[in-house]
Amino acid sequence: MQIQKRQTQAMSTLQLLKKPLPALALPLAIASTILLAGCNEQVDSNANPQPEAIHSSESVALSEAETDLPDATKAAEASGQVSTRNQPLSIDWSRIDSGQKPVAPDTFKYPFELEGESVKSQAKFSNITPKQAQHTLTVGMASNEPLEKILDQLGDSYLSHKFSESEAKLIIYTTPNVEPSKHNYVIAHEFARGLTLPIEIIPRTADQKSDSAQPATEHLATEQSSTE
Repeated sequence: MQIQKRQTQAMSTLQLLKKPLPALALPLAIASTILLAGCNEQVDSNANPQPEAIHSSESVALSEAETDLPDATKAAEASGQVSTRNQPLSIDWSRIDSGQKPVAPDTFKYPFELEGESVKSQAKFSNITPKQAQHTLTVGMASNEPLEKILDQLGDSYLSHKFSESEAKLIIYTTPNVEPSKHNYVIAHEFARGLTLPIEIIPRTADQKSDSAQPATEHLATEQSSTE
């Protein structure tokens, strides 16, 4: 009897321990929900500022770039070429000369055959003799050689240039402040070494129009390629 009574008491004690558990489950669930909600709010509050940070960094980058633009412009202006148009100017031919000795055209071995198609086409186009065309083709192919040195002296006083096939001469047009002049340049390039290239500087006023100007070898190269 005593053993049965003790078993009954033990079971009743276990039942009492089991009953409070459902009562505690609800507060624990509520507490867990509150904690999760708080974590979600903290994550959301941390996530929201990111777009603002990106926009602000872009604004800083743009403002820095805009600030650099005037500095770059000033640097470009400071390093710009000084105009030569507001002063009298004359070409110093001693700085242009190649130092080569002139060769007589009659003794020069031309790279173009006198009876070749290039010479015939040039003679017909320019209305000159085949001998003149042979010389014009050779000199014309090297006529740009002194041009760079001349342009260095002219600066923005240079307007245009052309090569005259009929005269085998380089003509350079300039602003009115440049003194007109003529010079015989001896070509240094092996293609026409020793041959003389006449150069003429012709100033032009604003209301004057120069003849059709082009790179000195443009037409000659076109003619040569078409005949080949």
